[in-house]
Amino acid sequence: MNDEQATFIQYYEQLPVAVYLCDRNDLLIAYNKAAATLFEIEPLKGNDDWYPTLTKYDQEGHLINTNYKPLTTGLRARKDSVRQEIRFQLSSGADCYILVSSIAVRDKDGNYDGSIHTLSDITTQRRYEKQQALLAAIVGSSEDAIIAKDLYGQITSWNRGAERIFGYKPHEVIGKHVGLIIPNDKLTEEKRIIRAIRSGKTVEHFETLRKTNAGVIIPTSLTISPIRDARDRIIGASTIARDISRQKKAEEQIKNYTLHLEDMVARRTAELNLSLQKEKELGLLKSRFVSMASHEFRTPLSAVKLSASLIGKYAETYHDLNIIKHTDKIKNAVNDLSAILGDFLSLEKLESGKISISASEFNLAEFCREIILEMQMLAKPGQKLIYTHSGRFEMVTLDQQLLKNCLNNLLSNAIKYSGEDTLIRLDTELNSKECSLSVTDQGIGIPEADKAHLFSAFFRASNTGTTQGTGLGLNIVARYVGLMNGAIKFESQPGLGTIFTLRFPRLSVS
Repeated sequence: MNDEQATFIQYYEQLPVAVYLCDRNDLLIAYNKAAATLFEIEPLKGNDDWYPTLTKYDQEGHLINTNYKPLTTGLRARKDSVRQEIRFQLSSGADCYILVSSIAVRDKDGNYDGSIHTLSDITTQRRYEKQQALLAAIVGSSEDAIIAKDLYGQITSWNRGAERIFGYKPHEVIGKHVGLIIPNDKLTEEKRIIRAIRSGKTVEHFETLRKTNAGVIIPTSLTISPIRDARDRIIGASTIARDISRQKKAEEQIKNYTLHLEDMVARRTAELNLSLQKEKELGLLKSRFVSMASHEFRTPLSAVKLSASLIGKYAETYHDLNIIKHTDKIKNAVNDLSAILGDFLSLEKLESGKISISASEFNLAEFCREIILEMQMLAKPGQKLIYTHSGRFEMVTLDQQLLKNCLNNLLSNAIKYSGEDTLIRLDTELNSKECSLSVTDQGIGIPEADKAHLFSAFFRASNTGTTQGTGLGLNIVARYVGLMNGAIKFESQPGLGTIFTLRFPRLSVS
């Protein structure tokens, strides 16, 4: 070995890129250290397939094998060099993208005498390119306007959403100042925004006004973030602009309807006050109030709930979480107020003796399964309601409506005062003498000092916090149970949960 060959081998061994030497038959005769660690498996010498355990594909997805060798075929066709990207499928199933550069070695007569190949791992580069392509596709297809600008306010990027909202084509705005879409009285905002961006701040959900190509002023929600270069220097700003015209219109409609509702409530309240002044009997006054509240308030509440549902449905296509959040708040508030009205009406009927028992024989297990299915729809995320029945019998004679009201109240309390991902049980047992029903939760429990007053009207435990309620539910349940000749008891530990148990004689009501 001469000095020149020794120097070449030393240099070749130390190269950071994988190098492979093949003879005129394309059999591997040598490789360097980088080649030995490229795939964490040794290349196979004396073979034309250096990595027979790995599957290889060209850029078009064609399988590379003994019948298809695009690199050596190209070199043998009198090409001095060939470059091609090859996808190696590793034993783990992951893909590794390799750029192969091949050079032909020829003898003094120009005949093919072997080849030298270098393999470079470009997997990270390909992943980055895919991410960039995906990001470009997301930006291009976004319904929101996505606009990039430099620190002087010059527009550098303009997506399809911006074209749809503002009416300008990309070539009409790129290179121009963003003030093109800002009303004159809002131009000072841009200076404040640029100052914030220069300091590295992000401006989120900033509601303002912007101007379209047609001169129309539209309400807009902006989120502006700094754009940084590879050296982490701030070089511009990315603006996501959302047209919130429909949202604002919906909010105005809700506001007007709320004012109308408040006016209606004020007028009804005035009528009630006038009626109260004329009444002499407290019982009659209370009865009229409850009756009016139940019927007169439920109609506008139903209209409010329907309108909120429609607004939410119309806003779905805009994927605006604020509209959905506020319409859900309206619907939940209507449901809470309806429940309060129901409690007051039930209490009034109990105190005026208007509740009559209507007993019938029915299948208790089927009855409870239906209730569980209904209440599961009201459960919090992750809450699971389960039902079990024990005993040889399933038929019982009770007032179905009163029993349903009792179970609905106990189960709704269990849902309300238990956290997400908790278990709520309804267990029934029926023997020849007695029927028992138990509701078990994993909720906040009942403080010891509050247990003695739990079934009092308008009483609420001290640990309920801001959770809404009238304090009437358990009082009504206890009175319904009493009307059916039953008894109610409970066991509770704060922070662990509560068990309410209802017991009735099997033929408790006739």
